[in-house]
Amino acid sequence: MATYNQWISGTGWTCLPEEEIDIWKFSLELQKDDRQILSDDELKRFDQDDPRGQLDKRLAGRAHLRRILSKYTQSDPSEISFTYENNRKPVLENHPHLSFNLSHSQNMGLIAVTQSRRVGVDLEYLEAERPFSKIAERFLTNNENNFINKCPEEERSQAFYQIWTLNEAYLKALGTGFSVSSNDFSVIPTNTRGRFLRETKVSPQTPQKWMFETLEVANSYLGALCFEGSDTVTRYWKV
Repeated sequence: MATYNQWISGTGWTCLPEEEIDIWKFSLELQKDDRQILSDDELKRFDQDDPRGQLDKRLAGRAHLRRILSKYTQSDPSEISFTYENNRKPVLENHPHLSFNLSHSQNMGLIAVTQSRRVGVDLEYLEAERPFSKIAERFLTNNENNFINKCPEEERSQAFYQIWTLNEAYLKALGTGFSVSSNDFSVIPTNTRGRFLRETKVSPQTPQKWMFETLEVANSYLGALCFEGSDTVTRYWKV
């Protein structure tokens, strides 16, 4: 599990070894040149679709994605070219072997990068007043609800967020859009890293195929990583 002191400054980044995974965390504070490195299509889309007044944060997240991916592609951030799968998931047009995923919440973001395997990442701000029990009853499975309810009362909110972020990371790694819901599988974390998929209606997936990890990103934030295949080294970077 990544704890606060395991995140290393990105200034020391080295090339990603084959089979390993990089996780990046960053602030969503808009930088002065963020708009300049985004494409016209990205700017138009973000300007037209700005839910809850999050435009600056969405722009910052996308700009960080371009800057970080430029390290792996050895190109200028503004020159990165995306194409989109049927579910609107972006892929790198000229580097299809690179897999990546972005998540952001409140004032922070996470990006996962790896090669030749599916990967998903999720980040949540821990809201003290969030009615997690009602959300869990509606969106999580009976097994997941039982896991949460067996925890001491003071730990149930944390258990909910752990399962919720792991679920979201798995769905994003699958990349199937709305064709799969969180009720179609159960994730039961027995530790902070492992194979937690206990049952699934998602064919032809098998529980042994996916690795999960809970990430301590910062105070009041919790993240999760899900990736396909065998276990591997994860490197944790901060911008």
